[in-house]
Amino acid sequence: MIKTDILIIGSGIAGYYALNELLKANPDANAVMVTSDPDYPYDRPPLSKEYLRGQRDKPFFKAPEYYSGFKNLKILLNTSVEEIKTSKKEAILSNGDSVEFEKALIATGGRPRRLNVSGSDLKGIYYLRTLRDSDEIKEAMKRSKNPVIVGGGFIGIEAAASMATLGLRPTVIEMLPHIWTTFVDEKVSEHIRSYFEKKGVKIITGEAVKEFEGREGKVETVVTQSGKRIEADMVLVAIGIVPNVELAQKSGIDVNNGILTDEYLRTNVKDIYAAGDVANIYDPNLGKRRRIEHWNNAWYTGRLAIRNMLKGDIEAYNFLSTVWSDIFDIHIESGGETRDYDNYIIKGNMESNKFIVVYSKGGTIVGYVAFNWDMKDLDRLNDLIMKKASLSEYS
Repeated sequence: MIKTDILIIGSGIAGYYALNELLKANPDANAVMVTSDPDYPYDRPPLSKEYLRGQRDKPFFKAPEYYSGFKNLKILLNTSVEEIKTSKKEAILSNGDSVEFEKALIATGGRPRRLNVSGSDLKGIYYLRTLRDSDEIKEAMKRSKNPVIVGGGFIGIEAAASMATLGLRPTVIEMLPHIWTTFVDEKVSEHIRSYFEKKGVKIITGEAVKEFEGREGKVETVVTQSGKRIEADMVLVAIGIVPNVELAQKSGIDVNNGILTDEYLRTNVKDIYAAGDVANIYDPNLGKRRRIEHWNNAWYTGRLAIRNMLKGDIEAYNFLSTVWSDIFDIHIESGGETRDYDNYIIKGNMESNKFIVVYSKGGTIVGYVAFNWDMKDLDRLNDLIMKKASLSEYS
């Protein structure tokens, strides 16, 4: 049995930044990180962008030898926590060992949602979540002439941009009427669609995949519900993630669309916290629960959880979740609510891809989407949203 003060389960953005916050506070902290990933912690956004295009090295946060510099730190790779015996504060590991802890953070993230249709087990169908997933897709792209992406969300659109940048002509299939529907409204979505099509990306909306067809065990055709047949020598399925709540469920921790926490990131079990994509957090600013699948939120909640674990639950969740993406020559930033609004203003010029759409509801600023916009202005806008300022205060 391993004994530790702090157990961090997961090595994604929330897990890594939790560990980083802990080591900054106390380099001699007694800590264990357990991760099912075979690799040391790495950044995730490059996996669908620069790294996928071969424009940067593997995006590790730190070299492996960095972690060996902390005498009381253990990182267990390629290992899962199978169950937490909460009454004994003991985590049972997949390798047969166990960890006895004082406090634990569950940052298990999510896994790609699977598309369960006929032919989904054919070779040449990929999902992107890990570094090794990105490696496999990168190799497949080198041989591809007809890549198809199922899903017009974050990962799908970023991967399509990467493929087109490398000279491929991908087809994106989205079942909803518009792409990026959880991120932007319809007018911005259509602007992005038009820009992508000029770059050689074909986008089909309002179509669901019925089945995959192949020959000799490898995918060759994507068939939609309406009967469209799209030639494909590789397919990337990017239809969202499913939060990894199985450990919490098995351990008697409350779950409902993620692991339920209060504003201090505490679960219903004393001394066990949750952060990142897997956490369904009570947001006191909005007066409701939210489970957010964005880098910034994982970065913030991982650090917040550790601070509360160390200092005794004194800091409540107080964060405006923002999102960014880089596609072709456009840097996109978004913050707050971009779907539920009753008014908006546009500054800049959409045709030149340098503009901002600011949304309001009941006269109060609620969110924005910005293309190639000044970051100082966005910082000011973030403050105005947090203060619930009126639209007239933004000029």
